Amino acid sequence: MAPADRFVSEISFHVRYAETDKMGIVHHAAYLVWFEEGRSAYIREQGFSYAAVERAGHFLAAGELEAKYLMAARYDQEITVRTWIADYRSRTVSFACEIVDALSGERLFKARLKLVCLDSAGRVARLPAAWSAWLAPSGDG
Repeated sequence: MAPADRFVSEISFHVRYAETDKMGIVHHAAYLVWFEEGRSAYIREQGFSYAAVERAGHFLAAGELEAKYLMAARYDQEITVRTWIADYRSRTVSFACEIVDALSGERLFKARLKLVCLDSAGRVARLPAAWSAWLAPSGDG
C-alpha cells in the first residue's frame, strides 16, 4: 500500500489493446512499462526530468527488481499507477509502486526497483546532491 508519510505520484489511464493478449488480459511486461511511466511522472512532478538527468551525465540502471502480480488487468480497464521513493542511499535509489483499479482501488500489482547511479563512463557514482530535492521531497531521506 502506498505510504501516507511521503509524496506519492499518481497517473491514471485505460489499458490499451496493444498491451493485451487474445483474451484481453494484460501481458506481464506491460506492468513494468507502467511502473517506468510512474517513475518518470514522479520525477516530473518534483520539477525534474529524467532526460535532463541523462544530459547532465548520470544514468539510473536497474539493479534489483521485486514484483508481485496480484490480479490481472484487462483491456480498457482504468488503472492508477502510484509511485514513490522507498529508499535511497549514496549510490542507489529504490522506487516502489502499486497499480490499482482506478474505480475500486483493488491492487493488481506491486513492485520495488533499486536503481544504481552510473556516470557517463558507466561507472557506479554517487547520486548528485542536486537530486535530493526529488529524492526526499518530504524530508524523509
